[in-house]
Amino acid sequence: MSTSVYSHYRAAFAQALATALGVPAAEIEAQVKPAEPAHGDLSFATFPLAKAQKKAPPAIAAGLAQALSVPGLEIKAVGPYVNARFAPLPFTAQVIDAARGAGNRYGGDEDAGRGKTVVIDYSSPNIAKPIGFHHIRTTFLGHCIANIYRALGWRVEGINYLGDWGKQFGLVAVGFQEYGDPARIDDMAHLVEVYVKANKRAEAEPEFDEKARAFFRRMEAGDAEALKLWNQFRETSIKGFKKIYARMGIEFEHIEGESRYQGKMDAVIEQIAQKPGVKESQGALIVDLPYAENEPPILLKKNDGSTLYATRDLAAAQDRHERFQFEKSLYVVAQDQALHFRQVFRTLKEMGLPWADRAVHVAFGRIHGMSTRKGQVVQLNDVLDEAKERVSVKVRENVEAGRIQTDDADALSEQIALGAIAFGDLKHKRASDYTFDWDEVLSFEGHTGPYLQYAHARAVNVLRKGGGAPASYDAALLTLPEEQALLREIMRLPEVVRDAAEQYEPSLVARLLLDVASSLSRYYTLGNQERDKRINVEGNDALRSARLALIDAARVTLAAGLTLLGIPTPDNM
Repeated sequence: MSTSVYSHYRAAFAQALATALGVPAAEIEAQVKPAEPAHGDLSFATFPLAKAQKKAPPAIAAGLAQALSVPGLEIKAVGPYVNARFAPLPFTAQVIDAARGAGNRYGGDEDAGRGKTVVIDYSSPNIAKPIGFHHIRTTFLGHCIANIYRALGWRVEGINYLGDWGKQFGLVAVGFQEYGDPARIDDMAHLVEVYVKANKRAEAEPEFDEKARAFFRRMEAGDAEALKLWNQFRETSIKGFKKIYARMGIEFEHIEGESRYQGKMDAVIEQIAQKPGVKESQGALIVDLPYAENEPPILLKKNDGSTLYATRDLAAAQDRHERFQFEKSLYVVAQDQALHFRQVFRTLKEMGLPWADRAVHVAFGRIHGMSTRKGQVVQLNDVLDEAKERVSVKVRENVEAGRIQTDDADALSEQIALGAIAFGDLKHKRASDYTFDWDEVLSFEGHTGPYLQYAHARAVNVLRKGGGAPASYDAALLTLPEEQALLREIMRLPEVVRDAAEQYEPSLVARLLLDVASSLSRYYTLGNQERDKRINVEGNDALRSARLALIDAARVTLAAGLTLLGIPTPDNM
C-alpha cells in the first residue's frame, strides 16, 4: 500500500514517540492528532502519561520533545503537547511531486483495496416513471462512492436496482390499454403520461385499481402476454434512463431489478422457514421474530400471495453474495427506509449468514425547496435543462465580454450546469437535509461547483500564460506562508479520500476541494498587491518555475477531486 506524505510523517512521529516511551507504535499512532496550525502539523497530548510518570504534562512534553529527532520534522513542546511541524524541505517537494506524479489518480491508492469487492446499490428508479429530482441524492452519492472505492483499488459492482416489479406495472398496462398509443410504446414520455392518468383513475375508482392488481397477478403467474407487454415497458424505460445517465457521466456495471428474483423467492422463504422461522399474521406470511412494541412485522407475502420488497431484497442480498463474494454491500437509499433495511439485515443475520454484517445502509436526508408542477414530480432532466439555460446566459455574457474564450459555449454551459447541480448536493453531509436554492447553486462564488470549476480553469490559465508546467523546479524557493498553506491543503487529499470511503461521506472530498480553492485564491491574489509575489513573476525564471509547479499540483488536486465527485473540469471559464 502506498503511503501519503501525511501518513509517512505521522507514522514516523508516532514511531519516535513510541520508542521514547517504550510502547508499541500502534498504541501511540491513534493518539497523534492534527495540531492547531499556529503550533504545527501534528500533536501528541501527554495528559494520559501524567499518572504513570508522576510528572506534570508540560514537563513530560518538554522531555519528549528534547529526546525526539525525526528527519523532516521540527519538534517542540507547547505546554502539555508535543508538536511537530513539517520542515519546508523535503516536505514541499514531496507534496508537489506526489500530486503531479499521480495526475488524475492523485488521492487514490490502487493497493488499498486490492482483492476486495464492494457492491453498491444506487439510483434505482421505477420503470415507466421519470427519474425525479428526488433521485439526485442516491444517484450522485452512489456514483461518487463508487468512484472513491475504485480509486482505492476495490473492484466495484455498481447496481442500478430498478423498481420493475409490482402493482404499478399493472397500472401502466391497464392504463396503456385505456390511454396509450401503440405507436408510442417506445416513447418514455408517453409511458409517464399514461401512468399519471392511470394512477389518478385508480385512486378514484377501486374497480380500476383492482384491474391493475389483477394484471400484476398475471405477471407473477408467468402469463406470457402480460410479461411481453411488461418487458416492452421495461426496455423503453431503460433506454430513456440511459440517456440521462450518459448526460451525467454515469455508467453502471449492472442494470437489473426486482424482477430478477421472480420465481426465486419461494426458496428464500423456505430457507427463512428453517431459521429463524415464519408464521401467518392476518393472512400474511411474516418472519417469526420477536418485535419491539409498535414495530411492524417483516412481511414476506401479502394475504393475496404476492411478494414484497423485503422478500426480494433478501433474495437479492444472497444472490449478490453468491455472484460477487463481496467484502461490503452498500445500499445508497434514503433515511426513510432505515427500518426496512434494519429488518432485512436482521433477518439475514438470524438466518445464520456469516456475511450479514457486511451489508450497510448508506442513508441520506431529504432535499427541500424544489417546487412541483401541478402536483407532478419534478424531473431530474428538467432541472439539468433549467440549470443549463441559466448558466448559458452567464457564459454568453462572458464570451461577449472577452472574459471566456471557448469554441463551444453550449458544451461549457452543460459542464458548469452539471457541476453546479452535483456539487450542490455532494457538499452536504449525506445524513442531513438541505434546501435547494437556484441562486446559491449556480453562483460562481462561495461553496459551489462553478467556484471550484473556475478555480481549476484559473490554474490552467496561469500555467498556460507561464509557458506550461515546468519539468523541474527548486522547492526551496517556495517559502511564502501562503505557499506552505496551499501545500498543506494539497497534501490532505489522499487522507480525505480514505476517510470518505470509510464513512461513505463524499462531502469530505467536496469540503477539502473548497479549502484548496480558497487557499489557491489567496495565493493567486498576492501578486495584485506585490509584483514580486506574482506566480508568473518577471525576471526570476527559477522562482516562476517553482510557483508554477505548485500551481500545477493544485490544479491536479482540484481535477482529481472533482473527477471523484463526477464533476467536469473545464479548462476555460
